[in-house]
Amino acid sequence: MSDITLVPAAFRCPDHDNVELLTERVVDQVDREAQWFTDRTSETFRVSVVCPGSGHDQLPHRRVFDGRWTRTTAAVPRVA
Repeated sequence: MSDITLVPAAFRCPDHDNVELLTERVVDQVDREAQWFTDRTSETFRVSVVCPGSGHDQLPHRRVFDGRWTRTTAAVPRVA
């Protein structure tokens, strides 16, 4: 079973604690990109995701993340 591993594995907004949500959004975008590049085992990426803000600061804003994805053949669930 082929899967995608992201490096770095966690993506966070420096202003808010939305690391799980932002990582999930990055994973979704990178999954779509990886479908286009089925012939590649690894690729760099840059994605833009929306951070919704937090409790007292509800202003959504975009964050840009750079990283690399690597295709693996392990039957281990993705660690992202």
